This record gives sequence, C-alpha cells and structure tokens, in this order.
Amino acid sequence: MAIFYLDVKPLKRSEGRSAVAAAAYRAAAKLTDHSTGKNFDYTKKHDNVFKSECFMLVDGQKTIVDRGKLWNEAEQVEKRKDARTAREIIINLPHEVDDEHREILVNQFTEQLAERYGVAIDWAIHRPDKGGDQRNHHAHIMMTTRTAELKNNKICLNEKSLLELSNTKLTKLNQLLTKDQITEIRSNFATLTNDLFESLGIDERVDHRSNAER
Repeated sequence: MAIFYLDVKPLKRSEGRSAVAAAAYRAAAKLTDHSTGKNFDYTKKHDNVFKSECFMLVDGQKTIVDRGKLWNEAEQVEKRKDARTAREIIINLPHEVDDEHREILVNQFTEQLAERYGVAIDWAIHRPDKGGDQRNHHAHIMMTTRTAELKNNKICLNEKSLLELSNTKLTKLNQLLTKDQITEIRSNFATLTNDLFESLGIDERVDHRSNAER
C-alpha cells in the first residue's frame, strides 16, 4: 500500500538550530557556519544519501548554487534571535518505483515549490536505514524563508516568502492562509506522486487528506 507523508516545519534560531548545520547533516556534506566559526562535517553519512541538490530558478531556469554560501547568507540576513532561517519539508517517497523515478518526483516537486515561492531550495534523498524499514525512502527539502535571486553571481535573499508571512498580512494581500498553503503543498505532492504511478502503470494511489477528511 502506498504511503503518503509530508511534514512542513520551520527551522528556528531560538531553538539553537543553524541552517548551515542542518544542510550539512541532510546532504552529508562538510560546511562551515561563518557566523560562529563552527565546522559541520557529516561526510561519513554519505552512504545514507542517494543524491542532493541546491538550486534556485533564474529566469525560470534551474541554476545550481553553492550550498555553503546559500545557508550562510540565510543565517547572516536574519538579525533576530528568534528568526526562522529555513523551512523544511520532509516527504515520503514511493518504494514502488526505482531511484531514478524517485529523483524525478523530487525534482518536479521542488521546482514547483521554487516557482511558487521564489525561494532557493536544497534537497537530499535519503536511503532507508540498513536496520530499518526498507520502504523508507524519503527526502528532506530545505527552503529559504526569503525569496532568492542572483545578482552578479552573488546569492541575495530579499523579502519573506508567502509561506512565512502572518495570516494578517496574507489576508491583506488576498493570499491563501498558511494552513491553506500547506494543504495546497500536500495536494500538489500527492498529485505528482499519483501522476507518476499512472505513467508507470502502477495501480497504487496516495491521498493527502486525513482519515477524517476522507
């Protein structure tokens, strides 16, 4: 049976968390947080990561950006002690398809998010733990909380994305409230997953709605 799981949560500085550290861990990379001088080396976890990618859309085209530069910029642009420096989406990936199609699904979903919110995105597909459930293919998707652009090849983070605005501001802008945006994100991922199943002739389907909603 196909399993749907998608969780959206902010990464908060007030909880002692660093976007640089989080990105290094999820991508099994080695990064330095320039604001603290701390080094984070998770390269020994490389076998747990199938693939990772850090990008933004420039004139509608995917452009790869440096992971360390992106998240150091995210840390430096936020001045508040209680700032949200990133937002993470964790998704379950279907075990019914192969690695290639799981990567296609993540690419489709993250490019959709980048277009919707104008942010930079850093994703990593994790393999199941050797001693755990071998169906547990999943991806960690880190999004900047601010819209992103390249200026003279330099990463610039600007105003807060719609996903980070208060409901009061969203109402004034005639935009979906936060909970409705998250519902939209969940629905879009379910649709992409089901489209993939259908294209491969797989009868399984996922549903983003809760049991009560169904």
